[in-house]
Amino acid sequence: MFDTFISGVLIFVVIELLVMLGLFIYLNLRSRQRYESKLEKQQLDNLQTYTKQLEQSQLKLRKFRHDYKNILLSITELAKENDSEGLISYLSKMKLYSDSELQQNTDAYQDVQNIKDIHVKSLLLNKFFTMEQSQIHYHFECKSPINQINLDVIDIIRLLSILLDNAIEEAVESSDKVIDILFYKNDDNTTEITLTNTIAHPTTNINQLKKAGFSGKSNHSGLGLSIAEDLKQKYPNLFIHFSTNNYQFTTQIIIN
Repeated sequence: MFDTFISGVLIFVVIELLVMLGLFIYLNLRSRQRYESKLEKQQLDNLQTYTKQLEQSQLKLRKFRHDYKNILLSITELAKENDSEGLISYLSKMKLYSDSELQQNTDAYQDVQNIKDIHVKSLLLNKFFTMEQSQIHYHFECKSPINQINLDVIDIIRLLSILLDNAIEEAVESSDKVIDILFYKNDDNTTEITLTNTIAHPTTNINQLKKAGFSGKSNHSGLGLSIAEDLKQKYPNLFIHFSTNNYQFTTQIIIN
């Protein structure tokens, strides 16, 4: 009788554990499906944003071509009058005008084509647009193709989103407003990502920034770097290092 009771209890416990395990797997799959659906929607939104950016660039280029004709006429008149000082001054002003009108972001959009993961590429394009709208001077470099990043796509998107959002928030408040992003693929298939941004106030206690809930900003959750730290604990092939130098904050990511 007692043995039957024990057996019944054990069977009940096993069934309960199986039900809980099945529920956990189901909820995990549902959560992943929702996140993947969100990624797909974000990817479509990013594509629309990129298309809008290209249209704006085309309009700006057409305007610049029109202005350039008038600029060339002015240069011709100065040359006819042998006004070398005026010509040099005018050429200098023309260079400043060219830089401001064309924004020199062509290299960034060209290099991002070397990022073959469509989710990462889409995220970067979206952040480029945000930086431009925020008047941040950014530089992106990826000179060789990166076909694969050895992290789950959801986690690499989470990681990059957090770090780029933090960089944008900090750069906007700084005086220089600069962000540099470098992607590099080593011969041993290691991916290196370096993100450097200007900051408004020098930071010395990086360990404090890694704590969940800590933030130097008001009305800010302060979860960014702590989430990055959690992901580092999840993947033994992921190395993340934060450093600061005066008014610059650098994040180095190495993925084996």
